[in-house]
Amino acid sequence: MGITNTENIKFVEIGPSAGQLAGELRARYNLQLPDALQIATALVAGCEAFLTNDVQLKRITELKILLVSELEA
Repeated sequence: MGITNTENIKFVEIGPSAGQLAGELRARYNLQLPDALQIATALVAGCEAFLTNDVQLKRITELKILLVSELEA
């Protein structure tokens, strides 16, 4: 089963509103651009949570951040 064969994963394009929000998130949290774009896109797409291995993203308050290590426990 590949990553695209699950109904719980959603692929979306990065649009202008996500780009604007990414800039705001990057400034607010001092994020790297890829992280800011991914979080912003998740927010614009209405995602309930964001799954990552990056513990530093837990400081984001606008979106529920889930760590893979937390799910494995």
